[in-house]
Amino acid sequence: MNVMESVLNEKIDPFITEESIKKVVARALEHDVTITGFETLTGGCWNRVIGVAVDGGPDIVLKINPERNNPGIEREFHVLSAFAEKTRMPVPTPYAVDTSEDPIPGTVLVMKRVEGVVLHHAFGRMSGRGRRDVLDQIIGHVIDLHRLKGSTFGGVEAPETDDWASFWLARFDRAMSEVEKSGHVGKSLLKSVYELRDRLPELLKTVEVSTLTHYDIWSGNVMVLPKNGSAEVTGYIDIPGYWADYARELSFMAMFGLLDAEALARYASVHPLDEGFELRLNVYNLKMHLKHIVMYPYEAYYREGAESCAAFIRRALV
Repeated sequence: MNVMESVLNEKIDPFITEESIKKVVARALEHDVTITGFETLTGGCWNRVIGVAVDGGPDIVLKINPERNNPGIEREFHVLSAFAEKTRMPVPTPYAVDTSEDPIPGTVLVMKRVEGVVLHHAFGRMSGRGRRDVLDQIIGHVIDLHRLKGSTFGGVEAPETDDWASFWLARFDRAMSEVEKSGHVGKSLLKSVYELRDRLPELLKTVEVSTLTHYDIWSGNVMVLPKNGSAEVTGYIDIPGYWADYARELSFMAMFGLLDAEALARYASVHPLDEGFELRLNVYNLKMHLKHIVMYPYEAYYREGAESCAAFIRRALV
């Protein structure tokens, strides 16, 4: 059990009862409700997530953080609201953020439950044709989302800057500090990455147009309803929601197996790829592989991925 799970067990779980849930949900929906059941969906890393069955619907999800006025939970409400207003991407309908601490302590995000299960719980049971169908649905949603363009970068609710390089590199540098402190990445690879770091601003300064992105599309954040060896994509969850380089979105999808050559070709037929796309894809995935080495130090995939990305960047810069 991790430290946060112990905190959730102590500060949240004793207050999760049918009556407490009913009070919070009724306050969010602004009418009385009858609760027919509830379940813990996941402990997550930082929050307790509860699925709630409501007589007559809609079914609800409560995401609970033990900190009152938690900025992450409050931001998620605003991101979901912005996506619901600006896009056609299926996302949970946000109803309210409850910081009353009556009767559940902390910060509670109340939102509509997306039907189905997360994709990684269903993908292995799909046929080859079914997997193709799911990838086609996902890239279709991304193509549609990426029609939304801007000139500033940052959170969907409040873009911060017109300089993508400085926005992303600040996050890269914070990640590298954590990577170095972890001790899980060898000196040779770290030296190579820091040598490449000096060249990254020139690679990213070409990104002048921002694209509205989910920013974290992988199989754990895609909800599906399995049927006949395939599945219907019913929604996307845990949305960071940034105006960003479109290549950052696609890089993450590629790293986690949701963007193959066929899907990329379909995307490019609508949104042509610029000349620096492949190089930036490797830059973004270098960071992600390094971060995942810290999280999963014994997984060869991430270590090999980081080395491969670094080698690609070095060759491109010769």
